[in-house]
Amino acid sequence: LFSSRARLYFWATRLLITATMGQVLSFDCFDWLMPSAEKARTIYYGNAKEKAVHLQPAPPGSLLVIGHITLEVPRATPTQIFYGYGFGLPRAASKYRNELRFSAGPTQLRFHVMSEETDDKVKPSVESDIGLDGEKGYLTLRGNLKRPDPFFSEGEDPQDNEERLGDYTQAQQWPGNFSLWVDDVRCPYDTFSSVRRQFTRDLTVDTFEPHFAGEQGLEIRDPWAKNRFSVEEAPPHLSDALRSCGPKPALGQTFNTLAVINVQYVVKAATAIAAISKFYSTYLQAATDETPSSCTVHFSPVKDFHQTLTFVHDEAQPPSSGPGVICMYTRTEEQFSKAFKACSGKPGFSGTSVAHGEFKLGFCFDPASGQAVAPLKHVIRSPTHPECPVQPLE
Repeated sequence: LFSSRARLYFWATRLLITATMGQVLSFDCFDWLMPSAEKARTIYYGNAKEKAVHLQPAPPGSLLVIGHITLEVPRATPTQIFYGYGFGLPRAASKYRNELRFSAGPTQLRFHVMSEETDDKVKPSVESDIGLDGEKGYLTLRGNLKRPDPFFSEGEDPQDNEERLGDYTQAQQWPGNFSLWVDDVRCPYDTFSSVRRQFTRDLTVDTFEPHFAGEQGLEIRDPWAKNRFSVEEAPPHLSDALRSCGPKPALGQTFNTLAVINVQYVVKAATAIAAISKFYSTYLQAATDETPSSCTVHFSPVKDFHQTLTFVHDEAQPPSSGPGVICMYTRTEEQFSKAFKACSGKPGFSGTSVAHGEFKLGFCFDPASGQAVAPLKHVIRSPTHPECPVQPLE
């Protein structure tokens, strides 16, 4: 096909380039012209992955795990559709009749349902459309579930969709967002597109360039447009570690959502950052990192799983009087005992004894003045507490 002189020029040029660049050229021209998503991210981010906090070991003194986040919601049915079906989170048992619990790895998302669904049009319409088993209280996966166009999908009855959501003022808003790692980002994209016609607004509101894996990340908002979730695929080499500390699926099944990797909390006052950092390091014995505009509290449920709670400053943040409840577990009994003694008698403290394995705080307070700097309620637990989702490493 080519003359001997042309072949000679080809090999001479190839050797010259190889010597110049110090690497062997690949014959895979397609890979050179169209690199994979993983290679493209390596080129785009450079060494950013090596600096990413969640890929680094948690520092000494890190707490164990964020046990749960508790928020209030108006109705049970849209909550089950959004979290149970949309995110594919397994339902966890609760001893409270009006509480829903969903597991995202070792961290639970808990919801107090504020009102009963008495309208006969609400639940039957959902049962027929989405496969909600009203008696068993969970969503069944139906093979014939219709998948409407995510861009032009409209509900069959917008009025029913709106009624199903209940009173918006009963939907509690977290002042920040939640970052979730999943195994395959296409799954939540498909499921949230499938249930779009059950709600009055889009659930998937944006996409972003993922940091570690997958073709894209998703920005998701809840049905009441109160809370937002950033969803992207977990680094593949961490999947086994993430699955090891989550709920165990039935034989032959897997859970796509692997973990809540970061919980962001936005504060309005810049001076609150230093006070919050000192609150966690001094009173909760936690490892923290502080900058002028942020404070990061570190957790490590298992080896290679670095979870964070991040407080950031934003002057545009509206004031929040009741953002919800966060539960966190200390790594050791000694760490819990020190935290209990340090917090005893302080503003907002309630607890009986160290042996009980739990105490509560009504808010984050400034260690210097005792004044509240963030109205976030805390439940602090020992790793020996019966609800602790993981066992700390020795």
